Amino acid sequence: MPIHLDSQSRRRFLQNLSATSAAVALSTTLRADESTTAMDDRFFALLSDTHISASPDGTARGINMTDNLKSVISDIAGLEKRPANLIINGDCALSVGSPGEYQNFANCVAPLDELGIHLHLTMGNHDDRETLYEHFAKARPTAQPVPVKHVGVLEGEFANWFLIDTLIRPGHVAGEVGYEQMIWLTKELDARPDKPAIVMGHHTLQFTPPKPGARWTGLWDTDALVEALQARPHVRALFYGHSHVWKTETIGNLQLINLPAVSYVFSEEIANGWVSAHLDEHGMKLQFHTMDPKHPQNGTPLEVVWG
Repeated sequence: MPIHLDSQSRRRFLQNLSATSAAVALSTTLRADESTTAMDDRFFALLSDTHISASPDGTARGINMTDNLKSVISDIAGLEKRPANLIINGDCALSVGSPGEYQNFANCVAPLDELGIHLHLTMGNHDDRETLYEHFAKARPTAQPVPVKHVGVLEGEFANWFLIDTLIRPGHVAGEVGYEQMIWLTKELDARPDKPAIVMGHHTLQFTPPKPGARWTGLWDTDALVEALQARPHVRALFYGHSHVWKTETIGNLQLINLPAVSYVFSEEIANGWVSAHLDEHGMKLQFHTMDPKHPQNGTPLEVVWG
């Protein structure tokens, strides 16, 4: 399941981290308005591809990823109204999810505890479920809705978030939903038809198979996932990451939204950063906050309408 850490759970997570043990309370379903502080439960901070290295001084493509994540959290801390929930959509770690990477990652997100912001994580191809749970011994869930996969539902006032696991194995670039997770997802979606649904998983959608001799780099069962979501009109948006690009397209009533990377980018014209999401009874308003406030994409809006 994605990791759901409320403030008290995250405090225990960080305290026990130094002892290489964790007594973290995890839940497969968490209400988005379960905040003990005066947070805005209609406001979600959406991050992806943080790629945190074991060393705080580690860099990739000329970027210090630790500095970037800390900068984003600092910016969020300075907002007049803060989000009650922050979601990191996979690739939390830089390489294959080493203990050192997760320790540095935990240090980066430590301020969220004092801010009262709930943290939610999904798994990307640079993450490692087993290393994460071995490093934080008691964090391993006692029951998994889907074998091997780690899935969860975040219930909100105006929409429900369905967080899926597209990791095949650490270091394997392509991703999959898989048959059993697809059954779980459609069952959970069908059980909550009264609110708009938002689905989030790490891997980029890939509708076209690779050329002969090339490898899959995105979600190999993209067609099956999109078909299942389109068959359910209350599913309004599908978020993904992986490609480090902020872009969107529409297929029928389904908005496909590629989250930008907090870490590095693959070309100079692309911006890194995070996305704010404000939900109400009419829809979801998104805004791109670039690491470089002078970048032309800074402040780019996007709206997903429920009706």
